[in-house]
Amino acid sequence: MNDIKLRSREDILNYAKKYIKAKNEEFQNSPFYIDTKIALNAVVFVSLLKHTDGELAGKPFVLLNFQIEFIIDIIATYSKEKNARRYSYALLFIPRKNGKTELIGAILLYFLFVDKEKGKKIYCAANETEQAKLVFNAASSMISQERHLNDICYQYKTYREIRKKNTKFEDFIKVLTATSETKDGLRPYVFIYDELHAAKDGKLYKVLEEGTASRSNSLCIVISTAGYNQNSEMKKQYDYCKKVACGIINDPSTYSKIYEPSENDDWHDEKVWAKVNPALGYGVKIEKLREYYEKAKSNANDEVSFKTKHLNIWTSNAGAFVKDDDFMKCNLGKINLTSDVFMGIDLSATTDLTALAIICEIDKILHVDFKFYAPRLCAEQRSRRDKVPYLEWARLGYLTLTPGNSVDYDMLIEDIICFSKTLNIKMIGYDPWNSTEVAKKLSEENLECVQIRQGFASISEPLKEYQIRVLKQTINHNANPIFRWCNNNLVIDKDARENIKPDKKKSSERIDAISALVTAIATKNTFAKPQESIYEKRGIRSL
Repeated sequence: MNDIKLRSREDILNYAKKYIKAKNEEFQNSPFYIDTKIALNAVVFVSLLKHTDGELAGKPFVLLNFQIEFIIDIIATYSKEKNARRYSYALLFIPRKNGKTELIGAILLYFLFVDKEKGKKIYCAANETEQAKLVFNAASSMISQERHLNDICYQYKTYREIRKKNTKFEDFIKVLTATSETKDGLRPYVFIYDELHAAKDGKLYKVLEEGTASRSNSLCIVISTAGYNQNSEMKKQYDYCKKVACGIINDPSTYSKIYEPSENDDWHDEKVWAKVNPALGYGVKIEKLREYYEKAKSNANDEVSFKTKHLNIWTSNAGAFVKDDDFMKCNLGKINLTSDVFMGIDLSATTDLTALAIICEIDKILHVDFKFYAPRLCAEQRSRRDKVPYLEWARLGYLTLTPGNSVDYDMLIEDIICFSKTLNIKMIGYDPWNSTEVAKKLSEENLECVQIRQGFASISEPLKEYQIRVLKQTINHNANPIFRWCNNNLVIDKDARENIKPDKKKSSERIDAISALVTAIATKNTFAKPQESIYEKRGIRSL
């Protein structure tokens, strides 16, 4: 429902009362209820604040229906038995420019000034300081526009802290980031995590979450749009909330308000845009969405950006070098390695994933197979901490686990030697930065090795070949799940001459399969050049 005409405070209160009545009727035979007094106090308090930027700056807060519902649900839903708030976790998952920053800033002020808890330690958290400051600055600006609020608190903008005056207890709002020095020992009453999808890991979130355990009425609020990292902390929480919402998991303490297209919705349809942008016409302008959409129709990167930021669709990374849909169309059946074989090695720094790519071109189809290795202790940790399914991949036979906490390169060497007895291995490519010792041992077994440096000059053409082969469906990978995962993690770096290479620093997760495959393709192309023929020169060579 588009509720942009909801302007007057009377209309706001009327909708709030209607919603409270409907919810209490829904809760009639349940262990929960809406506390009408708390709900109306919260809605009235927020509606008395003023907007902080844009064309509405300085004007009374115009609460839209979805915002009223969110306030009432997370603040005023109580347990009949415990007489305490029902929800300890709330997710607002919504596209950009839908007013979430000011809404959450106002809610934090409610907790600081109105809520009756003693010792209200409230944190605005995010991956980066600039992101964490957005909600804090909105709250600070709202205070500055209200004399009675300004008179009862101190604002330390240098330290990014708002502290309540004349209280025996510590009542404050503080900014906290992943780079903050002091994080251990925190005991938040309420914390918000802004744009959790951008977090490099879940460490800060876990510290804050664990800190709330000692408080019986604490609340965590996560606000975010969709992102590109399918293995991020945000994606894990999103998936969990979806399971709670559809009844797969029973967790009455978890609340979510998720705005996204349905499975069969057409992203080209403006009705879908309105469905997922509840502030359309208010914070979100239809003209801007149309402008972004026109760019998205003709550019793959812009399409991914539009879907992720404005339609709240989880996608592969922003580069979208090889789309997952295109990738999966290259599952062409059984891998055929009966002709000349080339290999590419990507070694980890001993503590994570190592990849061996094996390629063979038959009838213009490039058949691709892999061997992956990881230390068992690392795999257990990644599966537990990051929810990357290393152990499941190992169970299914896609990943070989080596003993201890470092990769056993001798196992890789033994496997390649074993392959050489059944496959016609023409050449093996490796990165001289960290694979020289492995290459030396392979050469001692009369296996031809060639250095493939990982710079633009060596990698650009084979990486482009990989993309073209996917688009033309002249590559067969048999839907290897680790390869697929690495492909979806891939971000591309580009130089001034349009040369490209994988960008490991910007990629959301491991891309070892891509590095190994591109090295193998470069090796194949090196072998094909007459001046570098294996019959003219043997031994370790450099490209």
